Amino acid sequence: MSLLDCLNNYRNSIAEANSFLAMAFQKDSTGSYLLQANQRNFITDSSFLKMFIAWETFIESAFLNYMLGELSINGNSIIRYVQPLDYAHANKILIGTQKYVDWSNPEIIKRLSNLYFKPSNIIDTYISSAMTDLFDLKTIRNAAAHLTSTTQTQIVSLGNRLLNINNPTLTVSDLILSFDPMVSTSVTVLTSYLTKLDILAEGIANG
Repeated sequence: MSLLDCLNNYRNSIAEANSFLAMAFQKDSTGSYLLQANQRNFITDSSFLKMFIAWETFIESAFLNYMLGELSINGNSIIRYVQPLDYAHANKILIGTQKYVDWSNPEIIKRLSNLYFKPSNIIDTYISSAMTDLFDLKTIRNAAAHLTSTTQTQIVSLGNRLLNINNPTLTVSDLILSFDPMVSTSVTVLTSYLTKLDILAEGIANG
């Protein structure tokens, strides 16, 4: 799979998840939501998780492509320190003695990029530029995947920082569907993050 295919697959997954969100918030002729609030929240959380998985899938695929010496969309290559035999072997090198790679952690992505590629490579450069945003997304992902007292505290703290509110019952849906005060009153927090992720994905794929 080429880097262009990786980027297109990522964008298609994001578009599909956004379509689920749109369906969840459909209204009838009177302006009332067709679905109950708990159903809308469930679809919102599930759609966000699908988006996050799409990002993880993209960054893993990009890693494997560059490890195998594949060229970027713009025809560039990364100086690599490994010579995997094939896709499966490259994946084994990435995993090493662990059970899996935690692609949700930008620190791990940076560490691996500078282990298998020449330092200051395209992956490291783009991931380094968005560390705070990527850790924020990990916080939201954790709360959407398994809400506990710890993840609830983290999502409330994030909401306080992003929205300047202190709502102890803040949910993932409340946060990501709120308008981003740092951008405009018509752009949601989710849209703001997705725009940033798309810039990262395009930059990494373009090389």
